[in-house]
Amino acid sequence: MKTAALLLSQDLSLCVGERDVPDPQLGEVMLRVEWAGVCGSDLHVLRTGAWVAYWPATLGHEVVGIVESCPGNELVTGTRVVVDSRVPCGDCAGCGEGTGRCENLGWVGEAHPGGFQGYLLMAVDRVVACPSELEAPIAVLAEPLAVAMHAIKMVTVEPRQVRILGYGPIGSLVHLEVGRRWPRALVSVIEPASQRRQIARAFGAAVEGDDHYLAAPAQLVIDAAGYRTSLLDAMSNCASGGTVLVVALGHEPVQLVPAGLAEHEITISGSNGFTDELPAAVAELAANPNRYRPVVTEVVLLEDAVERLGALTNSPSAGKLLVRP
Repeated sequence: MKTAALLLSQDLSLCVGERDVPDPQLGEVMLRVEWAGVCGSDLHVLRTGAWVAYWPATLGHEVVGIVESCPGNELVTGTRVVVDSRVPCGDCAGCGEGTGRCENLGWVGEAHPGGFQGYLLMAVDRVVACPSELEAPIAVLAEPLAVAMHAIKMVTVEPRQVRILGYGPIGSLVHLEVGRRWPRALVSVIEPASQRRQIARAFGAAVEGDDHYLAAPAQLVIDAAGYRTSLLDAMSNCASGGTVLVVALGHEPVQLVPAGLAEHEITISGSNGFTDELPAAVAELAANPNRYRPVVTEVVLLEDAVERLGALTNSPSAGKLLVRP
């Protein structure tokens, strides 16, 4: 079958066209895409073409959809599901330890067509069913919430103070996960964009420049920004014996002074995607949808996505932007 799709060509031009979607076979499921979220990594691909394994590409790895067909009957037609965005190679030593350890881990939309299209073919074991009461525009947050859950789960010592650099969708979801896990922790945010600063305040954070902002170094600093010097800025905001947790995908090299790490006993930890957190993210969204509703700030139809995504590469949205095919 053919479906409307957002197509990224190798010259990085973007248009709405059509894709051929094969009929599902045993072990596969055909989804009618309801919503697909726009991630910062999508914007990086739009600017650079990085990571794409086929052309033209259809991005979108934060996906919620309805089961249209499932030849093996593993899922009932009409079931709402979210997509597990990981595409492991299946051959490396890391895959033997689990999908999250794949040394060549790819992602839906980059390794094969993603959710910026009307219908999506997936392996049936790469989707997670949603409770019937979970609304689609909230369910689409499951994948980035799983990323936030995975990142925070890596921190083993409860911090008294947490500082978040960058308050895009991942920054806000990390904040919500910090609050869920450590409700007594004081959270402060460094973010230049005024709309994002307002969202941070609405979620209870103290924002740099506010009267009650705590400027003292924090035990946990989360780099959710990814600008050229964000790692260095995160280190300068980290207390001795603290942890810098990197969740942003910064792509420019920085120069670290090793003595700063040693003298202050700072731990730098990276977090990539998620492992087994996607079902827990779905359950959390179903249990507390209103907690996460403000994260979604904008929606756009597929036919309007070319213009909007082009603008986003230079001026990111306040919160999560959803595309509706």
